[in-house]
Amino acid sequence: MIIQLNAIVIISVKALFSEQSIDLVMDSLEKIKFDYTEQINSLSQVSSRKKSKNCIFVGSGDSYVAGLIAESVSNHHCKCYSPADLTRSKFMENMTYYFISVTGRTRSNIEVARRATKAGKKTVAVTFDPTSELAEVCNEIYTLETSMTNTSTSYSTFTTNVVTCLELAGISIPRKFQMWHRNGMDLVSRFNHVSFPKHVLHILGNDVFYPLAIYASLKMTEFFGVTTIPNKMEEFCHSPVFGIKPSHAIWILGRTEDTTSHKLGNLKNEFNFFELKNPDLLSELFESIFFLQGFMLLFCEKYDFAELKYVLMKKVLEVSSDIIYRNAT
Repeated sequence: MIIQLNAIVIISVKALFSEQSIDLVMDSLEKIKFDYTEQINSLSQVSSRKKSKNCIFVGSGDSYVAGLIAESVSNHHCKCYSPADLTRSKFMENMTYYFISVTGRTRSNIEVARRATKAGKKTVAVTFDPTSELAEVCNEIYTLETSMTNTSTSYSTFTTNVVTCLELAGISIPRKFQMWHRNGMDLVSRFNHVSFPKHVLHILGNDVFYPLAIYASLKMTEFFGVTTIPNKMEEFCHSPVFGIKPSHAIWILGRTEDTTSHKLGNLKNEFNFFELKNPDLLSELFESIFFLQGFMLLFCEKYDFAELKYVLMKKVLEVSSDIIYRNAT
């Protein structure tokens, strides 16, 4: 398979592995705990990707986060957008379109991929399912390499997507996942004192910590049903801060944010600053990812959560799946 230097990568929304996901058995958290540690072996086996520059990543949910991470780490040489941004856009010349989807079933990806293929563009489905509809409408198929656990929210698929996007953007990833995972676990123990947010949670972060703030907000909502709003720090202060209530909590993900932390801490809201700095950018990134994943599991244990919140919201999950995977009626 030939990977051209210029690439647009379209990424899927988070994986709900099948329509049967609505009827998942009540053991998904146990499977996610297993997935959290087992993903290290899977990540170490991911082969290096063909390197491409000037990528445009387009995705939703966890996959949007993976694209934003690649944009940040590449110093914005690649870009990331939502699939909705391509609904009426024209396809660029001399580009290879990579449609990255865990399931290959996300409707918005399939529709754009079909349109791109009909327009004569080179399209590649990057997916775990080479028999999916997305794979059928693309010119070529590239199978993602990792072990998928049968859970509705998989840590390993997200981290694999991050590695894939970074390497497609021309960034080589050293295989230090074991060390990064260990350091991430150490960070979890440092923040054992953090309390569960009572109502609305605001998560703030700049540069690469902004997509990580989005990722943390997605997990807080999926796991616990907490209304969580991510923002860049200064953007938060331009307007959202005026909507804050005494019951709201604020988290900052970052390096050295002493001034901002001190001033926001004066608002008397429940406040936490997660200092995740590391002089090596890739170490900082992956240690932070493993920290956030482990931190969600810590909350599950501390507050005795037995099941993912959104799995229990069967009617809402059915509506969500209908919109994501099938045409809305």
